[in-house]
Amino acid sequence: MHIVAVQLDPVWEDRAANHRRVSELLAATSVPAGALVVLPEMFDTGFSMNVDATRQPPSLPSDQFLKQIASQYDAAVLAGVVGQGTEPYRASNEAVAYDGHGTELVRYRKMQPFSLSGEGERYGRGEAHVVFTWKDVVISPFICYDLRFPELFRPAARDGAELFVVIACWPEARAEHWVRLLQARAIENQAFVVGVNRCGTDPTLKYVGRSVAFSPMGECLFETDHSEQVVQIDIDPQEVRRWRAKFPALRDMR
Repeated sequence: MHIVAVQLDPVWEDRAANHRRVSELLAATSVPAGALVVLPEMFDTGFSMNVDATRQPPSLPSDQFLKQIASQYDAAVLAGVVGQGTEPYRASNEAVAYDGHGTELVRYRKMQPFSLSGEGERYGRGEAHVVFTWKDVVISPFICYDLRFPELFRPAARDGAELFVVIACWPEARAEHWVRLLQARAIENQAFVVGVNRCGTDPTLKYVGRSVAFSPMGECLFETDHSEQVVQIDIDPQEVRRWRAKFPALRDMR
């Protein structure tokens, strides 16, 4: 399966500008049919606690944009958006994916809101992992702070996840944690892991990028620098299946 990782520097709380920028970045590269295109957490607004700015209106313009991109490139597109919340919360931090026909492949709600930023006071939390299949690969998405909780990933591995995609707005101050925790999730779950982070700055934080991918053996497949960019790799799910058949760590889980 071919993966296209888009490391974006989002314009703060400007949905239209971020849609334009993603279109420009993808137009400047070659996206093969059948690829999985991945954008960061809250790609359309940045990681803002201003729910009035981040929450999509009922017309879901960012979801519609993702459908358009998926159709244009005949690909699947996975990205972070903010949906309507349920009482007492007004919003939900989500990862959603669409295929080229506009079919929703998955919608995941972040299970671990980032308490340090007050996210949990504004955005409701999800209750469970989700998996979906694209091009014969079983995929499970997670969002940013979820990464610090390995117990969230284990049930997805039990459900057959072969690729974990973690989208994030992970700040520079803890960038080394980001990379090493992604590597750990790959090793302990015998899976591919792709982390797609934002870069640039927002009103309070600096983001160093460092989007990265690891093989089931923990080998680094790519790691970006701090700049806005698009990175592409191919992964073979048979690599996961061979390693899991050979080494029984998942079968030995209690």
